[in-house]
Amino acid sequence: MSHTAPNLKTWMTLGRVSNLPTVWTNTLAAALLSSSAGALAPPSALMWILLLVALSALYLAGMLLNDLLDADWDQQHHNPRPITLGLVSRQQVGLATALMLIVAAASVLGLSRLIDQPHWLLVSATLLVSCILGYNLLHKKYAHSVWLMGACRSTLYLTAAASLAVPPEPIWLCAILLGVYISGLTYLARQEHRNQLLSRLPLILMLSPLALALYADNDWFWPVLLLWLGWLGWHYWRHLANPRQRQVRAFIGAGLAALPLFDALVLAMANQPLGSLLCVLVFFLLPHFQRWVKPT
Repeated sequence: MSHTAPNLKTWMTLGRVSNLPTVWTNTLAAALLSSSAGALAPPSALMWILLLVALSALYLAGMLLNDLLDADWDQQHHNPRPITLGLVSRQQVGLATALMLIVAAASVLGLSRLIDQPHWLLVSATLLVSCILGYNLLHKKYAHSVWLMGACRSTLYLTAAASLAVPPEPIWLCAILLGVYISGLTYLARQEHRNQLLSRLPLILMLSPLALALYADNDWFWPVLLLWLGWLGWHYWRHLANPRQRQVRAFIGAGLAALPLFDALVLAMANQPLGSLLCVLVFFLLPHFQRWVKPT
């Protein structure tokens, strides 16, 4: 089959770019929490740029690799992704994946030269790449590989924090809670093509951010928490509660859109109200992005 040059919408669909702002809010929250907990200056403008480029490129590489490695399965199950639709070739996606990995590596190495303790950054970035590769290689074979997807977000948090220094203790807690949330959401995503809800356990895992309430000591935290609970609760009632009207894919999109609210909770906990407000604003914009480019 011959392929013309893929258009921008095809590349955006392959990269699930509607979820890319959640990588940015994760980065913002982790770096500012690390700065606050360690009494350190926040990243400089150049450090922010390199960090955001590196983590964005790794996210895009992971999404591209997912479509590339799933292409045979998608074709067998008539899953309408760009490769199976003939909108882009496997070779083109493979080259784009390699390019994103090169950009990420160059950005991480550049960032490592700007900080005093680069070892944590290099180790966490390497672990992030390992989790991305591991998930994409194993997720069709092992149901519990969803924990590797959760680990991708956890190590993203650690990498952002390590851009300043050794990740402080609060970062580890937030990274674990985020990883549990993503793992629960990914368990649901495994049944997306069948539109089934086989267990409530994934929904319980998605409540992990409630543990942050144990550390809340300011008034801004609570309205953000209520907004997060209200958003997920409403979408559960609308898309999952009634088996006859079940729409698992729609709930997954809502769960992804709620990620900036997790970051808003983290920044509220760190007494960073402006950063927290920015994450809330991103949350309100994400559903509009998802209508343009599908989040899954």
